[in-house]
Amino acid sequence: MPREPPRLVWPPQGIDLKARAQRRSGESLSVRKAKVLAWTLLYYLVVRLKVSVGRFSPAKYMKEVVENSDFRKFDDMLRMVIDGTPALADEIERTLAASAATGAIRFGLHRHDKAMMTCFTPSTVEANHVHFIDGALGGYTRSAVALKANRP
Repeated sequence: MPREPPRLVWPPQGIDLKARAQRRSGESLSVRKAKVLAWTLLYYLVVRLKVSVGRFSPAKYMKEVVENSDFRKFDDMLRMVIDGTPALADEIERTLAASAATGAIRFGLHRHDKAMMTCFTPSTVEANHVHFIDGALGGYTRSAVALKANRP
């Protein structure tokens, strides 16, 4: 995560899925989509305009999004999502391939032009929310598949 919180966009992706998941019995999908769009617009405006609502402080929450993003890795492996230019990605891949050719490392790599953040937010007013970042379309999973495909 950069030091600055991610830029918000509206409407968010996945409105159709969210509407389908939240639809009540007998409620039309178009009505549920309209409700989801209305609520997400309200949330977007509160955060974008930095309007405190009750104990919720958008500035504090967005600062915590950066601070609470997953950065620790387990299983004695380094796993990263790196934001950079295609030239930087090429250089990283060349460096990894050169090290792998000597037997010093094994690696798996997946490139995508987007990342995905999955959030666990039990409360928006407490600092106990956690945010996991991965490359879009299953970055860690695809990297693991590439790693296993390159096993000796």
